[in-house]
Amino acid sequence: MINWFQLGTMAVATPLTVFWMVLYFKYQNMFQSYIENLSPKEYKLPELFFIGMGFMHLTHYDLHTRKGRMRIKEISEIKGKKYAEYYYYIIKAATFSYILTFVPLAMYFGVLADNPKILLIGISLAVLLVRYLEKDINDKLEERREELMLDLPQVLSKMALLINSGMVMREAWVKVSQTGERALYQEMRVTSHQMANGASDLEAFREFADRCSLKAVRKVTSTLVQNMQKGNRELSYFLDEMSREMWEEKKNLVRQKGETAGTKLLIPMGLVFIGILMMIMVPVFGNGF
Repeated sequence: MINWFQLGTMAVATPLTVFWMVLYFKYQNMFQSYIENLSPKEYKLPELFFIGMGFMHLTHYDLHTRKGRMRIKEISEIKGKKYAEYYYYIIKAATFSYILTFVPLAMYFGVLADNPKILLIGISLAVLLVRYLEKDINDKLEERREELMLDLPQVLSKMALLINSGMVMREAWVKVSQTGERALYQEMRVTSHQMANGASDLEAFREFADRCSLKAVRKVTSTLVQNMQKGNRELSYFLDEMSREMWEEKKNLVRQKGETAGTKLLIPMGLVFIGILMMIMVPVFGNGF
């Protein structure tokens, strides 16, 4: 009797394997400079990434689609604008490498075991590895944006205080940028260096807003540029108002995180409660009350 599962799976797995071997022998030495410095802690099985890179090279894969440009912009917030496209390239290469490697392997194991479940497990593993790449970037992006949002009220308060004391805006910006080491302060120092090296205020603040990519930061920087020519009084008033507004948003953010943490704790607490309940009830029913 013909085993259609094994026959159909091998019909798909064989050309995929041949294609994988073509990529392996053709591109195994071409992309070493791209992957040799990748951290195994951050990327799983980076030594296989040349498979995906070869596939992208062979198919002329376009990184600059609309979705790709948006993703590159997001990655630039974490890795910097200079290296954002490179890391997006690595993520796409990893995605294709996992799919092209683990799907044929899962098919062969499924055929050998004559069990479709083995095939599903292998495909699930490839999907999980791909999802891990995306989730890692998304988690880092969310963590950075939360950090920026939490630090923004304090930065505005410091700047308002310095400007009220008579310091000009540029000096206040430089002074505040040196009071911390978190992401927002580092980005402020980059902006200070740009202005010191001859970049216009408009250009430097626009790039600052692009790197931070928060609606609140864009609002602050655009209004800073608009008010720089109007003197310290109006600028100080604006910073005070923005600081109060940001403190309220910070309170809401902290409150939301607390509520989320509380919700996550309900599951383990429920499991513990069920375990304790079973420990009490089982002996009671076992002894017939």
